[in-house]
This record gives sequence, C-alpha cells and structure tokens, in this order.
Amino acid sequence: MSLESSKADKPPHTPTGNAPKQDLPGTRLFKVLNPELYMKPNRLIMYGGVVAMAGVIFWLGSDELRHRQEQVITGTDTGMAVNERVPTYQERMAELKKRESKIN
Repeated sequence: MSLESSKADKPPHTPTGNAPKQDLPGTRLFKVLNPELYMKPNRLIMYGGVVAMAGVIFWLGSDELRHRQEQVITGTDTGMAVNERVPTYQERMAELKKRESKIN
C-alpha cells in the first residue's frame, strides 16, 4: 500500500460535534454576534466590571434600606409617632371603600 492509497481510503474532512473554535465559519455577522469566540478575556476589565456591578447593587440596596427605615413608625419616649408613613393611593381607596361599606 502506498501513501496515496491510504489517503484515498479516508473520507474528506467531515465536521464533528466537538469542532474547535478555529473551524467555525468566520462571517462578519457571526463575529459581531459572538465576539467572545474571537477575543481573549481581559481579566482587568472583568474584575473592574464585577467591582462596578457589586458597587451599584450595594448602593441600590443601601438606598432602599434607608428609604424603608424612614418609613418605619418609630416611637419616642412619649409614645408619639415620629415618622409616620404616608398611605399610598391604593391604601386610601381601600380605606374609603371600608368606610362606605360600614355606612351602608
């Protein structure tokens, strides 16, 4: 058997399910939609993004916590309410319906 006959026995390159990234088609649209296949990860940018996202989440959470603490009815030494929460429109309408149902 010669080298040429062994090449003829093998079928031409057939794509497999586990093809490496280099065998993927490289059209412009594919590269735009899947840039992570063509770019190396930049660790500095990734760490900066994680820190930025954690900071934003912490800032939103602390702002919400402060807002909820302002709405809490806290008593003083005399028993008077310091910061009473203003009822929402829906709560006022529900209270009006309760009063009307008691009258009728």
